[in-house]
Amino acid sequence: MLNYKIRFFSYIISIILFLILVTLSCGSENEIQGVNFVSGYVVNVESLSLKQLKSFELVDKNDHKIFFVVQGDLGKFSPSHMRQHMLIGESIIVKYSIEDGKNIVESVDDLK
Repeated sequence: MLNYKIRFFSYIISIILFLILVTLSCGSENEIQGVNFVSGYVVNVESLSLKQLKSFELVDKNDHKIFFVVQGDLGKFSPSHMRQHMLIGESIIVKYSIEDGKNIVESVDDLK
């Protein structure tokens, strides 16, 4: 009888720990959801100035349009360089994270 009670309570504790871990792993809306990569063609560019991108849109290989927000400098990927990719149709690869439901650009590179 005692052995049964020990197994029962260990089973209950295991379930509770599992539920706590699942709850913690889901996170909240404000949490950053890892780093992602996607490649595709630029279809729209919005700039803050001649040297600073604000946002751009990309169409991936599955014809999904993805909107990206730029926070900071992307090196050689100025608004004019990004528009050049758009006009010529050269693919790029974007490294990004998702914060508050927005795709935040980490880096951009030419797809080789």
